[in-house]
Formats: sequence, structure tokens, C-alpha cells
Amino acid sequence: MSELGDFIKHYFFGHQAPSQFLTGLKSEVDGSLEVDTDALIDTLKREAKEIEESNTSSIVDAPSHGHLELCSNVMSAYNNLLPVLGDQNSTLEFISKAMMTGVNNLSMRTSLSLMLDACKNNPDRLKEIFSWLMDQYGATFSWTAPHKETDEEDSYSIEIQKCYYFNFFSSHNVAFLTPILCQLDSIWFEMVDPDKHGFMFDKSRYQTQGYGAPKCVFPIVMKKKKP
Repeated sequence: MSELGDFIKHYFFGHQAPSQFLTGLKSEVDGSLEVDTDALIDTLKREAKEIEESNTSSIVDAPSHGHLELCSNVMSAYNNLLPVLGDQNSTLEFISKAMMTGVNNLSMRTSLSLMLDACKNNPDRLKEIFSWLMDQYGATFSWTAPHKETDEEDSYSIEIQKCYYFNFFSSHNVAFLTPILCQLDSIWFEMVDPDKHGFMFDKSRYQTQGYGAPKCVFPIVMKKKKP
């Protein structure tokens, strides 16, 4: 069972996620750049494989192998698109859009919608689900889920102290690539409807290492009704 679990984790992080990214990238290149899309994607894939092979020391479990493959594709995309687009900001914006185009699809939104609906008026269930999901990220992520209760609200946060993505990109002096992956969090938290679900995502307390914070914080809040 553990071998099957490892295969699934590697498949999700190391095949499905990079595949969705490359699908989004191909769509964006086709739609806005005057280049040979197939040639660019082939070159990108080859370089991504070289990056992966030169960083196998970062693999400690099946999920981290997948994380490495995803990061290698993002880094290769940056390296190959920078000469085409001409400057860092334009390249980051292009790759970020491509990532969202690929990942923010109907299947993803439907799955997240069903998950949030199942947690209606039950933030503890949402905490259990996200705790389980964080476990799937493996040993290269460390996290906690502190709980806080006041007279005004009942809240908890998923807090990530160690993030493979940030550490990998930082080790290559391209930490500025991390937000390309951080932005994917917005797919689910933008779907949280306090009136519908009975809890809210507090954007004012949200932070990630990719945006310069010392740790990532994803705060879920349930407001208490006044007596």
C-alpha cells in the first residue's frame, strides 16, 4: 500500500502538476508569442530534465521527487522565456498566467467546490482535510495548525515553516519564482463564501515565504454570533 501511495504522490506532484503547467504554457505561447511553440516546449522539457538530474540530492521521498520535477519545469520556463520576453517582470507575469491557465481548470474548481461544500459550517472538518493534504506534501514541508479562540471569533491557521518550493528556488538564487506556485492558493481561498460556508479566509492575515514572509499562514475564521 505504501508503494501505491508513493506512486500516487509522485504522480500528482511530478506528472499531473507539471503537465497542467505545460498545457497552460503552450496555450499562452500559442496565443501571444511569435515563436515555434513545439520547439520551445521541447527545449524547455530537456532543460527541465537536466535541472532535475542535477538536483536529485533534494529528493528524500516520493512527494519531493514530484516537487523537484515541478520546480525544474518552472525554472526552465523562466530560463527559456526570459530571452524571448526581454525582462524579468514580463517573464514572471507570463509564466504566472500560464500556471493559472493550466491548473485553474474545471476539474480543479469542481473538486474544491465539493470539498468546501462538505465543510459547510464545519471549519474543523476543513482543518482535517487540509491537514491530510499537507501530509501528502511529504518530509520537505513542515507545518502546524494552531487554534485560537476569542470572544469574537474561532480561528485556526495552516502555517508552513519549511517549504520545498521556496528552499529550492532560493538555492538557485531565483526565489522570485516561488510566487508562481504561491498564487495557486488563491484558487481555493477565493472560492470560500462566508455566507454559504459559515467561515471565511482572512486575507489580511495571509502570508507566504514566496512573498517575503518568514512562514506561510493560511487563516480560516469563523465569526461568533453576538448573544
